[in-house]
Amino acid sequence: MTAQQNFFAFIKDDNGICQIKRIGVNHPLQTELTQIFEAQRTIFERGIDTEVDFNGDWKPDSNEVLTLDDIPESQMMINAINVNATSFPSLVVSNFLNEPIKALFTGTTAGGVTKVLVQKFSSRQALSLNQLPIIKMQTGNVFVKSTDDIFTIDNKLLAIIEGNKTKFKSFHNARMVFDLTEYYREATDEDLSEMARHGSIEVPDLSNFTSMADSQVRKMVHTIKSAGILDSYSVNDISNAAANFPNLPIEVSNGKIRLPTDKKDLKDILHFLLEDIYKGPLSGSDYLTNSKRAR
Repeated sequence: MTAQQNFFAFIKDDNGICQIKRIGVNHPLQTELTQIFEAQRTIFERGIDTEVDFNGDWKPDSNEVLTLDDIPESQMMINAINVNATSFPSLVVSNFLNEPIKALFTGTTAGGVTKVLVQKFSSRQALSLNQLPIIKMQTGNVFVKSTDDIFTIDNKLLAIIEGNKTKFKSFHNARMVFDLTEYYREATDEDLSEMARHGSIEVPDLSNFTSMADSQVRKMVHTIKSAGILDSYSVNDISNAAANFPNLPIEVSNGKIRLPTDKKDLKDILHFLLEDIYKGPLSGSDYLTNSKRAR
């Protein structure tokens, strides 16, 4: 991706309404930005030999990249690369405060396949004269106030879009640009109550269970519910499997799995139900897995 290419800002407001604006640059800057994005692409792809479909359950290893297909925002960026850039309104730097820019992107199309390079953009990258004086160096080692609004670019890529596939390494960062809620949801209070009422589960104190359910607990409960784990395996199935992990704080009371009131112990049980815990074949020690992919 070395040819001259156009640059765009991806804007998304709090209601999820998206817009694309063209970043007008002169030829020398266009050349330099093209080289910077290309260098960041090389770093992003370096050492990657495995692409893994994202399911919300784990983080990639250093040789892996997460992928999702047919993300609407990605398609908007692909479309922008393939139409006349002047059909988009120009980005006005002085209006940054009113334009929630989430990403900067560029790309090319070769052989019928479009490749888009995406950087995350945050409000801290927009330096506005309305908020603070911007100081620059002038001749003679004298600092003066700049009269121009400016912004900076990031030092790495957030994602690469190729065809209908979006590749990324951090879900946390990707969701700031792309709407990934359907791939990674948290259990609501009603979902927690529903789990507490399940015939295989005993919750001693629903109020305590709900109050200590942080984001991680809620994500695990949502996945357990979505996968139908408690409907697929009986209490006996679960307790027999747990016998292989003597350090697991699992307790069966009145034919039900009693969820711990301690947050760490609760997370251990939820990880176990999600098959996130495995035993080292040599040491016999228990470990928390980074991935549940079948070998």
